[in-house]
Amino acid sequence: MPLPNVSCPRNQRSVRGPSWVLLCLALACLTAPANAAGPSKPRGPIRFFESLMPKQPEPAFIQAPTPPTEADVPELQRLAAVPKTAATMQPVVTKPAGTRPAETRPKATTATTTKQTPATSTATKPAAIPTKLSQPAKLPTWSETVTFGKSLRDVAVIVAADAADHSYVPKPPVPKLPPATVTVTPKKTLPIVATRLQATGAPPPRSTRFERLRVRIAQTLATYQRRPLNTAQNTPWEVMHGFIAFGIPTQVRVGGPAGDLVNAIGWSNMGGRCRGQVMLAASGDRLTALKGFGVQGHSAQYLAILAQCRVAANSPIAVNGKNFTVADLIEEEKLSCKEKTELTFALISLAHYLPTDAEWKSRDGKDWSLERLVEEEIVQPIRGAPCGGTHRLFGLAYGCQRRLRATGQLDGVYLRADKYVRDYQQFALTKLQNRDGSFSTEWFKYPADRADDIDRKIQTTGHILEWLVASLSQEQLYDTRVVAAAEFLSSALAREPSREWKIGPLGHALHALNIYQERAWGVVLPGGIAAYHGPMKASEKPLVADRPEPSEKTPARR
Repeated sequence: MPLPNVSCPRNQRSVRGPSWVLLCLALACLTAPANAAGPSKPRGPIRFFESLMPKQPEPAFIQAPTPPTEADVPELQRLAAVPKTAATMQPVVTKPAGTRPAETRPKATTATTTKQTPATSTATKPAAIPTKLSQPAKLPTWSETVTFGKSLRDVAVIVAADAADHSYVPKPPVPKLPPATVTVTPKKTLPIVATRLQATGAPPPRSTRFERLRVRIAQTLATYQRRPLNTAQNTPWEVMHGFIAFGIPTQVRVGGPAGDLVNAIGWSNMGGRCRGQVMLAASGDRLTALKGFGVQGHSAQYLAILAQCRVAANSPIAVNGKNFTVADLIEEEKLSCKEKTELTFALISLAHYLPTDAEWKSRDGKDWSLERLVEEEIVQPIRGAPCGGTHRLFGLAYGCQRRLRATGQLDGVYLRADKYVRDYQQFALTKLQNRDGSFSTEWFKYPADRADDIDRKIQTTGHILEWLVASLSQEQLYDTRVVAAAEFLSSALAREPSREWKIGPLGHALHALNIYQERAWGVVLPGGIAAYHGPMKASEKPLVADRPEPSEKTPARR
């Protein structure tokens, strides 16, 4: 059938053949449904035509945990009185995402056995069964049965091997040593007490999967440690995110990718310039960390990263010929506290450096304490906060850890914060994890997976996993869902070591792997300081990672 002519104004050609086909394609694009786009990003003319169409509304946020109120404190205190082996941390059920726990059939005598007098022991009669469990038991799926069979086989092999080995002798119990207490008196602040507890956490499972993960994490960290940043191309903010990954041993090249290697934290604290900028400035007797483009993005961010690197309070700082210490920066951040503002990084840094009962006055004359910092942060929203709210959750969790370590218990606002963090841990692991182990590319809003945007997946998964591995109990650290996230992160970074990753997300992703390596296997980078002790670290003898050799074939990161 011949193509019809299209009437055109005078002095213009008639549209035939290919021109008519192009016009039809354009009209088809304009009339196509909005949901016809595939998972890949549209390009060229398709993107232009889609921009003319109404956008689909953003999915509704799923229900997220809410912070407990003061009225919930008595109940939380009652629950806290129950002995727990992992520092008041509730266990996470070790099952793949998407599965439901097996339900039990209620007995016919449930209604009569739930009524008990105060003198009746709860150990002799069962407690009331919730109504949700009054349904018939669910049979396990084929995948669950196979997983259980493999686990049973692995355990049987280990038991049989130990039984056949006549030379097998159980390991002697680890002697409980008294904690070593170090008191540091920095300038113009209260004494800082750091207690190093004997590691008492559960060791990682002995399996092929965990051994592969241990090797992959070690290789990934060593690969990126061989690619230091440099002071000619990277800003102070980027260098700061370089040493959040590896801590005190982090190095930076001076003057360019081929420059001499120096300590990154020492360079920043001694007034070294990075891309023409400095991180610290002095005004009279005041030491401040600058905030803006290329330097701090948030108040107290630099001090919080120094705290996470375990930099001592009496470490020297030199700015414009004036000598300071980290303690002077601590004092400045104490004075800068303001109510109803973002205090996330102030909580992380001051909870690390100050005693748990420290009190002070801010520059505007208000009274402050670590307890008030937690109170201010717990009422701030998670969604919409920087980096999806992961840093706020990290600060609340770290504040609770320091309080528990100092006093042996949590009370008041710390109980509320601890419950809030535990609820968000469960929320992330059960609602927001993708099939490949990564976490939602929309943070804590709703499940999402931008399969074609690996940078976004590294950003969200790195931040969420960093908070999780820094706050979960030792037993929860070996949960299959946490392991899957660590496998995704280490594999994705190892797959493209020469990719120009965004330095901020890369630093937090590497920090997550570094924390997991230390807590699970006790491995500390050469020159680094152990950050986790007691029940938050495996009880096996700590190891020191091999120092990566610089490679001429591996270019420095820009």
